[in-house]
Order: sequence, then C-alpha cells, then structure tokens
Amino acid sequence: MQPRKLIMKNFGPYIHEELDFGDFQEGGLFLVSGKTGAGKTTIFDGMTFALFGETSGNLRSGKEMRSTFASPTEETSVRFSFDHQHLHYEIERRPEQVLAKKRGDGVTNQAAKVRLTIYDQQGKERKQISKKNEVDIFIKDLLQLDAKQFFQIILLPQGEFRNFLIASSNEKEKVLRNIFGTEMYQRFNEWLKEQVKKQTKQIEKQQTAADHLVTRFEWTEPATPVSLVETLAYWQTDLEKQRSHQQTIEAKKFQAEQEKKTAQEAFYLAKEIHKALAEQQGLSQQAANLAAKESQILDDKLRLQQLDWASEHQEILRQKDERTAEVAQAIQQLTFNQQSLEQWQESQEIWDKSREVQIDRKDEHTAAKQRLQILAQLKPLAEQVQQQEKQVASLQETVTQQEKQAQHLKEQQNLTMKQEQGLKEEIQKHSIYQVQEVQLVRGENLLYQWQMLKKEEQQLTDTQQQLTDQQRKLQEEQQQLVSKYDELTEKLVQEKSRNAKMQIARLSLLLVEGEPCPVCGSFEHPAAQKHTEYSNEEIIDSEQQLESLENQLQQVGEDRSTNLLLLEQVNDQFQTIKQKMSALKEKQQTTYQTLREILQPLMENMLGQTVLKEGVGKEPADPLLAEGLTEKEIATTYFKCQQINQQLKEQFALDSQKLTEVQANSQHLTEELTALEASLKTASDALRLEEGKLSSLKEQTEGVSLEQLNEEQEQLAAQSSRLAALIEADQLEEQRLKEQYTILTEQQRNLQQFLADKQQAAQLAQERLEEVLPAACTEQQMRSLLNDLEERQELRSTIKTYEQQQRFVQQRQLELAQFLQNNAVPDLEVLQEQVDQSEAAGEQLQEQVIRGKEQIKQNQRLLEELQIIYQQNTKQLEKISHLQQLSEVINGENEKKTSLERYVLQRFLTEILEVANVRLARLTRGRYQFELADKVGSYRSSTGLEIDIYDDNAGSLRRAHTLSGGESFIAALALAISLADVIQNRSGGIEIEALFIDEGFGSLDEESLEMAMEALEMIENEGRMIGIISHVRELRERILQQVVVQTDGSGQSKIRTKL
Repeated sequence: MQPRKLIMKNFGPYIHEELDFGDFQEGGLFLVSGKTGAGKTTIFDGMTFALFGETSGNLRSGKEMRSTFASPTEETSVRFSFDHQHLHYEIERRPEQVLAKKRGDGVTNQAAKVRLTIYDQQGKERKQISKKNEVDIFIKDLLQLDAKQFFQIILLPQGEFRNFLIASSNEKEKVLRNIFGTEMYQRFNEWLKEQVKKQTKQIEKQQTAADHLVTRFEWTEPATPVSLVETLAYWQTDLEKQRSHQQTIEAKKFQAEQEKKTAQEAFYLAKEIHKALAEQQGLSQQAANLAAKESQILDDKLRLQQLDWASEHQEILRQKDERTAEVAQAIQQLTFNQQSLEQWQESQEIWDKSREVQIDRKDEHTAAKQRLQILAQLKPLAEQVQQQEKQVASLQETVTQQEKQAQHLKEQQNLTMKQEQGLKEEIQKHSIYQVQEVQLVRGENLLYQWQMLKKEEQQLTDTQQQLTDQQRKLQEEQQQLVSKYDELTEKLVQEKSRNAKMQIARLSLLLVEGEPCPVCGSFEHPAAQKHTEYSNEEIIDSEQQLESLENQLQQVGEDRSTNLLLLEQVNDQFQTIKQKMSALKEKQQTTYQTLREILQPLMENMLGQTVLKEGVGKEPADPLLAEGLTEKEIATTYFKCQQINQQLKEQFALDSQKLTEVQANSQHLTEELTALEASLKTASDALRLEEGKLSSLKEQTEGVSLEQLNEEQEQLAAQSSRLAALIEADQLEEQRLKEQYTILTEQQRNLQQFLADKQQAAQLAQERLEEVLPAACTEQQMRSLLNDLEERQELRSTIKTYEQQQRFVQQRQLELAQFLQNNAVPDLEVLQEQVDQSEAAGEQLQEQVIRGKEQIKQNQRLLEELQIIYQQNTKQLEKISHLQQLSEVINGENEKKTSLERYVLQRFLTEILEVANVRLARLTRGRYQFELADKVGSYRSSTGLEIDIYDDNAGSLRRAHTLSGGESFIAALALAISLADVIQNRSGGIEIEALFIDEGFGSLDEESLEMAMEALEMIENEGRMIGIISHVRELRERILQQVVVQTDGSGQSKIRTKL
C-alpha cells in the first residue's frame, strides 16, 4: 500500500490541511518536524480514522477528534487516498457530529458517513461503496489488519526500541504484551485463582449435601463413620445384609407360590373334568341332529353341481341367442330395403312422364337468354348516345371559356414586360455597391488593426512604467535582505555555541554510574570537565531561540533568492517591452498610411452618389483625410461610408427581388398562355370528333331509348332466372333418383349376403349348444338353471357349515373320550379350600418382599447420590490441584523461571530477531547479529527476554547496552522495522510501503548521527517511503524534504512542506 494524499478538515488542531505523499515519492526519505503537541501524531490518527473509523490506540473516538476551532456549520472529515496493486483507492469518513442548522436556530445531529471509491490506472471510477459495514469489511479484507496493527506498522517508536534493547525481561514483556496482545495470559491467571475459590465453595456444598443424605439412610445395624469413604463402605456392607435377608424372604415367597400353583392346577383340572362330561353329553345330541340332515345335504350337493354346470356353459347359450337375434335383425333390414326399392320405382315412373314439359322449359329458357344477349349489346350503345350528348355540350362550353382566358393573359403579359425593363435599369445603377463593399471590408480590417495597435501602445507604456517602479523597489528590498541575512548568521553562530554548552552540561549531569554514555558508549570519563549549570527553563529558551533563528535565517535566505530572481525577471521584461514598442510604432505607421489610401477615393465616389441621390444643387463635401486626423474622426468617416454603401446594397437587393418576382410572373404568364392555347386547340378538335361519334351512335340504336331497353331487360332476366331454377331442380331430381337406385340395389345385395352369413352362424351356435346339453337336460331346463345361479353361494355355505360341524363333533368326541378315560372325577370343594390357604400365605410373604425392596431401593439411591457427591468431590479436589499446578506454571514457578506468557513472547521475539538479523547484517556489513539469551537469571524479572549481540569482529557475545550511540540506533532501527514486518506478515496484510520513525535521534553525537543517516539511506533503497519524526536540528539540515507542523500558539496547526 502506497499512501498518496491525506486531507483533514476540522480534525484535531487542523482546520483544512492537505498532505501530498506523492511529493516525497522520488526522494523517499523526509523529515516530519514540529513542536511537542503541534499535531504530528494526529496525521497518523487521520490515516487510521479514515481507514478504520477509529484513532490510534482507540483512545479517542472520531466524534471527539472534531476540532475546537471548527465553525458550527462546517463538517469534520478525513480523506485518505492510496495505491495498491494497480488500483487507486480514496476513502472519506465523517464522524458523528453536532452541527448548527443552516436555516434557523438550533443544532442537528449528523450521523457518521463513509465513502470508498476505487479507480483504475486510467483514473476511471470502477466502484463506489457508501455503507459503513460494507466499507469496513472491504478494508479489513484488503489490508488484513486492524487499526492497532496498522498504527504499529506505520509508526515505529524508535526511541522506545533503543530503550527496549537494554531493558529487563519484565520491561520487555510489558512492551511486547502491548504489541502482540498477550494480556489474555494475565487475565487467564486471574481466572485460575477465581476458579480455585469457586471449586472450594463447591466442595463445601457437596459436604452439606452428604450430611443430609446420612440422616435418611435406614440401617440394619447402625454405625458411626467419620468420613465419606467410611460412610460409603458401611452403607455398602449394610445393603449387602439387607439384600441377603431379602433373598431369604423371596425364596419363601417362591415356595409359597409353587404350592399355590400346584393347588390351583389341581382345582382347574377338576373343573375341566366336570366340564368335559357336560360337553360330551351335548356333542352326542349334536351328532344325532347332523345325521337327520344328511339326506337334505346330498340333495343340495346335486343341485349345486347342476348350477355350476349351467354357469360353466352359459356363454354357449348366450352366443346362440345373439346369432338368432342377428338373423332376425337382418331379415328386418332386408324387408325395409325392398320396400324402399318399390317406392323408388314409383318415383321413376312419375319422372319419366314429365320429360316433355322439361324439354319445352329448356327451349323457352334458351330463347330468353339469346334476347338478353342482344339487349346487352344495344344497351351500351344507348348509354354512349346519352353520354356523348352530355360530352358534346360540355366541350362547347369549355372552348368558349378558354377563348376568353387567352385574351386576358395576353394583356397581363404586355404589362409585365414593361415592369421588367424598368427594374433592370435601376439594378444597373445600384450594382456599384459590390466593388465598394470589398474596399470597405478591407478598410474595416485595417481600421481595427490600427485601433488595436493604439491600445497595445498604451498597454506597453503602462507596463514600462510599472516595471520601472518594481525595479526600483526590488533593488531597495535586496539591500535590506542582504544586511538582515548577515546579521542573523552572526546571531545563529553565537546561539549554537551557547546551546552546545548547555547540551553538554545537561548530558554530563544525566550520566549514571555503571551505565554507558549515550554519546560515546564509554563507562568512565576520568577527565570530565566542570560545566556551568543551567536551569531547564534556560535550556528550553535557548532551544526555542535557536529554532527561531534557524527559521528566520532560512526564510530570509529564501526571500533573498526569490527577490534576486524577481529582479532579474523585471530587467528582462523591461528590455522586451522596449523592443516591442519600437516594432509597434513602425507597424502602426504602415497600417495608417494603407488605411488613408483606401478611404480617400472611396469617400469621393460614395458622397458624390449621396448628393445626387438626395437632390440637385448640393455640393459634395471634401473627402480628403489630413495627416493629423484623430482615431475617432477616422472611425466616423469609415462608418459614414459603410452606412451609404449599406443603403445601396439594400436597394440593390430590393430591386433584384422585385425583378425576380416580375420575371417569374412573366414566365408563369407565358407558360399559362401556351398551355391554354394548346388546351383550346385540343378542345376544338375533340368537339368536332365527339359530334361525329354522336351521329353514328344514333344510327345504330335505330331510335330506341335507354329506358325502353332497361325495362325489357329486367323482364327477360326475371323470366330466365325462374326457368333456370326449374331446370336445375329437374336435373337435381334426376341425379337423386339415379344415386338412390344405386344405393338401394347395393344395400340389397349386401343385406342378402349378411342374412346368409348370420343364418349360418346361428346354425353353428345351435349345433354347439346341442353338443354340450346332457341327455337328461333340455335347453329350457338350462335356462331355468341359469336364472337360479344366485342359489350357489347359499348352498355352498350350508354344505360347508354342515361338514365343519360334523368333523368338529367327531373330533371333539374322540378327544373327550380319551381325556375322561385318563382322569378320575375329583371333589371340587376340597380342592377350593387348598387354593384359598395357599393364596393367603403368598400374599403375606409378598408384602414382606415389597417392604424390603422399597427399603433397599431407597438406600441404594442414597448410596448412589453419595457416590456421585464423592466422585464430584474427588474431581473437584483433583481440579483444584491441577489449577494450582497450572497457575504455578503460568506464573513461571519452574526451573527456567519462564511464565507461559513470557514463553509465548519468546516465540514472537525470536521471529522478530530472525527477521531483524537479515536487516542488521546488511546495515552493519555483517558485523552484528541479535541472539535471545538462554541463561537463567537470578530472578524472573531478568530471565527469558534478554537480548545479546553477537560481534563477528570479536567472535563473542556482548550485552546490548555496550553498543555505541550510532550502533544502538542501527540495532533499534532494524528491530523496529522487523517488528512491523512480523506484525504485517502474521496478519496476512498487504505490504505497507511507507514507514514513520518517531524520535530516537536526540542524544546522538555527530558520528552516531552520520551512522544513523547511512542506515536510513540503506533502508530507503528497499523501496519504502520513510518519514523521520524528530526535533533534532541537524536532521533539518541533512534531510531536504520536510513536513513542518506549525502552530500559532492557540492550539491551531498548519502543515507546510519543503522540497
């Protein structure tokens, strides 16, 4: 992701500021400077808010970032644009805010808004999203980072990482915990302690429940246990005794049930014997009844056989009846067809008698048709006579009218010719305007050029005067700036010397015994000088004065260069103006002379025409132009000529239009007269021709009128139609009789054949029926049997029931005889008494068994509940033990003195150091490598996250705090950038091609600062855009590209770039 532009409106200390990152694209490295609290970090808050809707660290909401300097009606917004994978993204967010109403009083709550626009490489919009949820999801999917991770990647706290190198494991743990979010391990340890308390309370509840169960247990032999384990053992022993006693009672109960069962079986057997004797007597009676019905059943079986035979052969009888019916139907149809033939014979005889009438009718119809044909030929001739008379009269009238029109047109033609001659003479006079118009157009162009040259002359004169004044003013300002620059340079040298003394004195006071010097890295300074002590206010005042002098000197230098450049530009412009003025004078004289030569002869001609046109006796004015005529006089003279020529042009156009109209009218009259004469000749010829035709037609019709012909034609047409209808009816009747005879004779033959076929089929059906009829059965008897087929179901049911009853009685009699033969007849009263005694004994034992089972069941349930409590108690105790062990492990109470959180952070730190070693080896040319110390310290605070430095030159490890200022800066830089890479890679986010390094330069000496700059230049070569956030003055001199955050003292800030 490559940042492009950030625009902040009413956001934090900014009213409307724009930062274009594209200005630093080529250089890559730039400085971000400004006073503390000016708003440098707000720049990154703006980027984070635009992307994620929250600020860095989520310390303030977007609503709280609204500027206190904003107008009540102006909105707060942040717009951030960046490039990624050949696409351009622009996102704008507006936080929730309260604004004054634009109309009326009061305020209105504006909801948060967001708009993401995506453009292709050509700048064409491809997509726009304006819903907050969709934008948030899109940005998250695109970056694969949250707001905290983005802020950690883009803004590296360089100063913190220099301290991080030499910090203890505890201090490193706090920093890494904040970065990687391992606070969960702390919360997990607190959760473990809370769980131990909860488990302890649970055990107490379990003990109370166990005491309650003990009071409900029913003992066989009471005991006094002292623990849950003993109670469970005693209860199990007592339950065994209860179960043993219960088994004894149940055995007695089983014995009593067996005795009861034996008595009941004997009693039931006696009852069965008595019942069998009674049943045997009933079966004997049933057998006698069945024997009496045997003859009737035999008759029913014979009747059923006959009915089944009739049913089986009923199809043959049905077919015989169908054939007989078909024969009868064929005889009936043949009889009917014979009657139709007899009727047709009668109709044919009548038709033959009417043939003579039909012949006369045809002859009469033929005569009528012939007469109609003659009339059809005469009728058109009569119509032509009538039409011809009308046409002759019409032609006579037309010839008379056309003769009158031809005379009138000849008179109009003579008048038009006179008008045309007059207009031609006027047009010839006014045509001179065309020549004069060409000269006027040329004169107009020359006049315009001359006027423009006069204006340009005045403009050049004014510009020349302005440049003279500006030249004098710039020379005076240049002298003042040179003096001021020399004065500020001297003051700056003095103040730098004074400030350096203060810094040296302050750093010497900050030296701690046993720690390396932040400037040279040495632990001892045997020849340290004594310095004057300065207060913190004096040092701050000196730094502010130094910064002010540097800004003033830089501003004066820039102003001096700008002023000198402007002075050179003014001198060049002055020379250019002089050259333009000389050329302008020459061109102006040439144009004026040409204009005079054109206007002089033009005015002589035109004014002479005007005098002649206005009246005789007026002398023409003098048109000559003097050398000293003014611009206004020349323009007036030209416009007067133009007006005169315009009048001539208008009159010429008017006369030309009239001539065109007259000529068109003359042409029209000539054409109309020619056409009329031709039409008159045609009409006269046609009149003579039509009169001859009329005479011929009258001779052909012999004097018969059209009305007489029409009347005769109508009578003959009616007669012909009537006769044609009769003739057509006769023809249809003749055709009908022929067709009817053909149909009837064909039907007769078909019906005779059909009757023969059906008679043969009926004979075959009769023969087949006779074949199946038995000797003792006639056709009538078979029909009677078929009518009684419904009896078969009842007969079958009766026979089946009889046979079932007969088999049952016989079988049951055999079974009862055998049963009674094997058993003697017992005494029922004695056996009943034995059953009652056994049932009473069984019920008494059953009650004892039930009471015993209930007691065992209840005690067993109490035992199981107590066992559950004991198991839960055991699990809780085991869980507490595990929780305590886990808490010790998490807290680092082990041999390596490493907590779980620190172990996780070791993995993160190892990954960071592996990435950082690649960059550190390049920055130190292979000399230094990071290593995570594996030595166990005396305390947990100094174990697990210690960082050592492997020095390849010395071939040994050294502590990080032994590095010099420049070396520690390089190490911290490699560590910080690698941390950003690790966070970015672990989240799967896109590559951020811009980094901002915060502070870390304040305590570097000149040599260390040089090393730091070399390292930054190497990082810059990786293709990243790197911004340095620092107050160090030397960096302002070394880094030309700068972003300066300036504050006016009231809290409002502005962003200014230097390139």
